[in-house]
Amino acid sequence: MPERKRWIEIILMPLVVAAVGIVGTYLITGQQDKNTRERAAADRQIKILEIFSQKITSRDKAERELALRLLTVVDGDLAARLANAVFQTEPRQSAIRKVASEVAEEATARARSLPRVYIHIRKEDDRSAAQSVAEKLKTGGFVVPGIERLAEIGPSSSELRYFRKDDKFGANHIVELLHSEGVIANLKYVAGYEGSQAIKPGHYELWFAPGQPK
Repeated sequence: MPERKRWIEIILMPLVVAAVGIVGTYLITGQQDKNTRERAAADRQIKILEIFSQKITSRDKAERELALRLLTVVDGDLAARLANAVFQTEPRQSAIRKVASEVAEEATARARSLPRVYIHIRKEDDRSAAQSVAEKLKTGGFVVPGIERLAEIGPSSSELRYFRKDDKFGANHIVELLHSEGVIANLKYVAGYEGSQAIKPGHYELWFAPGQPK
C-alpha cells in the first residue's frame, strides 16, 4: 500500500504542479492584458490633453475655437468634458463660450451614438495595411481613433474584442465587415468590463497578429 501511494504521488505531483503553473500563468497574463489595455486608454487621453490643453487656453480666440472643434474629431467623450470646462470658465457673453457649448453638445451626442474601434498592431510594417482597414471601418459608420503599436504581445491570430455583452451585435457586424474585405478576425468577448468607466459601451479593439491585415 505505501509503495502504491508513493508511485501515485510520483505520477500525480508533477501533473498537479504543471496544472497550477498553467492556471497561474493564465491568470497573470489576463491581468497583464487588462492592465495594458487600461494603461493604453489612459495614455491616449493624456496625449490628447497635452496637445490641446494649451490651444484651448490660448489668448487667440480663433485658435481656441479651432482647437475646440478639432477635439470632436479626435475624441468625442474627452471633447465634451473639455468643452464643458471651457464653457463654465468663460464669461457669459463670450463667443468662445457659445462655441464650447455647441462643441460639448455635439461631442456628447457623437460619443453616445457612434461605436469606436481601436486598432492595435505589433509590427510597424503592418501599419499601412491597418490604415486601409481603418478607412473601411470608417465608411461602415465606425469611429477609428487611431492605430496604436503596442509591445511585442498579442494574439497569434487577429481578434476583434468587445467588452460588454450588449455590444455583441455590433462586434458581429464588424467581423462581417472585415470578412467581406478579406480580413479574418476571430470574435472574442473579454469579461470584467461591464461596469468599467475606462472602457465604455461601443468600445471595440481590433488586434492584428503580425502580417495578418491584408
